[in-house]
Amino acid sequence: MKMKQILALTYALGILVFSHAATAQNTAMDIGEGAELCAKYAKKSMSKKNNSIIWVQGFFSAFNALDSKTKNITGDKDYYYVLKWLTDYCKANPTMYFGEAVRVLIEELYPNRIPNTPSENPMGTLILKDKS
Repeated sequence: MKMKQILALTYALGILVFSHAATAQNTAMDIGEGAELCAKYAKKSMSKKNNSIIWVQGFFSAFNALDSKTKNITGDKDYYYVLKWLTDYCKANPTMYFGEAVRVLIEELYPNRIPNTPSENPMGTLILKDKS
């Protein structure tokens, strides 16, 4: 699957996972933390940013599960790298939505992700069997 298709599927998964939708962007990123402007995220205290990063980690997990070529989208980057990148990006782009900033971050991380090896069975291709 191409990365843009994976992002679209991840957005769609976000609709199913989160219960409320905002109307600002009119995309699947209009939910939860993704619906707020970068200006708001950039001004948050560290503890409030942690809540946003939890949302990002869920988004990354969905991306990892849906992209059969990706085991870990963050590669060798850690929590602090993601936090700093998003803070810097949102300060520089205050009118962008936080969800869009996360999409841009994924595009930045993708070339250095940890890929699935051919012997692994990525969750994105897992087939659940009916036990009835």
